[in-house]
Order: sequence, then C-alpha cells, then structure tokens
Amino acid sequence: MFIVELKKLVQPSIFLVALLITIVFYNLELNFVHKGWPIAGAIQYYEQASDWQSRFGQNLDDEDIAEVEADYKFLIEQVDKIVVNHPIAKELQLSNFAEFERWYEENLPAGAINDLNEQEMEKYQQINTIQQSLVDHNNYSIDGQIAVLRTVFNSISQFNSPESFLNNALYTEVERERLSKTLFKDEGWRNIVPPELTVVFAAHFESLLKVLIILMSLLIPSVFVRDRLLGIQKTQWSSHHGRRIRWTQFAVGMTASFMLITFIVGLFVSLLYTTDFKPYFSNGLNSFFTSREEPLLLSFYQWTLNQWIGRMVILIYLIGLAYSGILLLISQTSKHYLSLLMKVIPVSFTFIMIANSVLKDAFYLKNDLYQWTNIPMVEVYASILLMVVCISLPIIFCLRQKEKDLVN
Repeated sequence: MFIVELKKLVQPSIFLVALLITIVFYNLELNFVHKGWPIAGAIQYYEQASDWQSRFGQNLDDEDIAEVEADYKFLIEQVDKIVVNHPIAKELQLSNFAEFERWYEENLPAGAINDLNEQEMEKYQQINTIQQSLVDHNNYSIDGQIAVLRTVFNSISQFNSPESFLNNALYTEVERERLSKTLFKDEGWRNIVPPELTVVFAAHFESLLKVLIILMSLLIPSVFVRDRLLGIQKTQWSSHHGRRIRWTQFAVGMTASFMLITFIVGLFVSLLYTTDFKPYFSNGLNSFFTSREEPLLLSFYQWTLNQWIGRMVILIYLIGLAYSGILLLISQTSKHYLSLLMKVIPVSFTFIMIANSVLKDAFYLKNDLYQWTNIPMVEVYASILLMVVCISLPIIFCLRQKEKDLVN
C-alpha cells in the first residue's frame, strides 16, 4: 500500500512544472551567490582575502599582519611616484598621494554629473584622470587596495583592544564573556573570511527553503485531495489495508518530503562547493573583516564555515519537515482544490516569514530570534519545536479520525 500511494505522487506533468519553477527560482535568486556576488563595492575585499588565504592560510597572525603593513607601505610608495610624475598633479602642485587625497576631498563635486558647471566638471575630470592612472602592473586599482587595507587595519585595531571592543552597549554581560573567549582567548577574530559572506549564504539558504515550500505545496497535498474527490478513500476502506490509509498517506507524505528536501538541498549545497568561496569553508565564522558598523555580526561558536553550512542544512530539514506535516493536515481536511489552495497560501507565507526569522544571520548575535530571546542556539530549538508541533497535528488528526471511523 505504501508503494502504491508513493507512486501516486509521481506525475510527469507536475514534475515538469516543479522543474520549471526551480529553474526560474535559480535564475532569479539562487544563482546570486554564483554570479552576482561579490558586487562592485566588495570585489576588492574578496580579492584581498583570496590573496591572503593563498599566502598565509586560514588566519592572520602577528607576523602576517606585519607583512601586510609592509605591503601597504609599498603601495603608498607606488602611488606617491605616480602622483608626483603625473602632469595634472604637477599642475596642481601635488607632490604625493596624501596631498592628492586632501585635494580630492576638498574638490570632489557634489551632485549629479549633468548638474555640474564648467569649473566643477573640470575638477571632476582631473580627479578621474589621476585616479585612472593609479593602477599597478596588473591594471588593478592601487588606491582601491589602499582603501581596503586601511579599513582592515581599522578593524584589526579594534580587536587589539579587547576591553574597548567588548564595552559596547549592544552586548549583555553573558555575551561579553562568551565573545571574550571566542574572539580573544581563542583568537577567532584572526580568521580570513571576506565581509558578508555568511550573510549572502544565509540568504541563499532562505531562498532554498522558499523553493522547497513552493515545491512541496505543488507536489504533495493535491494528490490526497484528489483521492477524496474521487471517493478512492471510501473504496480503500473496504479492504483491511485500506483502513490504515490515512497513516499510509502520512508516512508517504513525510517520506516524499524528506526525499525532496534531500535532493534539492544536496543539489544546491553541492554547487556551493564549486564557487570561489570554497577555500574559506575551513575557516572560522568570525573575522577581522567584520566592520564597526556591524557589531552584532559575530558568533559565539568556534565552527568552521563547513560546520555552519551543515547546521543551516539541519535547519532546512527541520522547517521543511514541519511544513510537510502542516501540508498533510491541510490535505486531510480539505474537501476540494479551492479549499486546499485557500489554506496553503497563508500557511506557506507564514512559513516563509518563519524561515526568514530563523535563517537570516543564523547563529550570529544579529539573528532576529536570538535578539528576541537571548537564548544561544535558539534557531535549532525553535525549529525542533516547530517540527514536533506540526508533525503532531496530522498524527492527532489521524487518531481522532480512526476513532470516528470505528464509531461509525
């Protein structure tokens, strides 16, 4: 009976629609981590992180930082030579890069290019011409590299002062103690992880769960509603095995959901390991790339990115199976397709909102659930509770229906 019910879910037309939805969703959201990130403003940070990863390994120790400082001085010497020999810089009597930066800040025109007057346009062109000359032998922007290094040095300086760093009103006393151990005693801040990588990955997992919610809504409940419309359940009740049809359909629905989650997650998570970000997967979650503007984008946990990805997958399984339980309850209580649709739409949106709260910045201080509760690992606890409740509901329904059937 189990195999018979499972075969009902295999409908080529619905599978084709599911495939098209997955392809569309991939092109709209899931391929961002492959083709859209890093965006322009973050590219040089990722290039710098890649260079340091290949030169120094997973983290920066004090000797590595000294070498980076030497790189910075060399870059300053390079741009000083370029500026002093540039004809426009000579005309403006700029003798080094520092003087160019001051002149740049004083003369950078405000407003849109089309709104500039003749004098402002001339200064804009002078700035642009000098900046275009500030490139190395690989045609990479040197002033961009300098800006990245200055930001990194500024960030490193905050981690070199633990007491000052932890003296932030956003942290509770317990958080200060745990961050002190993770960041400073265990030196977790030294990890080389480019900025916002886990933020982008968390958004990727959110999109992945949205796809699963849509696919499960399409593939699973409609089959059981169709059986009720055709009176198949009443026919099955006449046989000994048919009297357990609701339990069989529950088991089939949960099994199919588990298989679907495994396939989709396995496919798209494996694709993450084909990206240029793979070298960072053995590095820790915290990093000196964390900016002062994001003091909550820190984690208590000494996990590698690999381990963090594994836990994100667990969250997807828990929430996905919870949604499957609700779908099975809806399918058992819907008399027709319209009733099914009117129930699935609000429930699916509710689960998407739940997914956003659980997965966004998961296992970081910035996570919404953690900010509401201040309970470490609350993402896991909430997901387990959700799964237990949502799977219990169709089980309770099956038990009650069995009692009614016996009475009737």
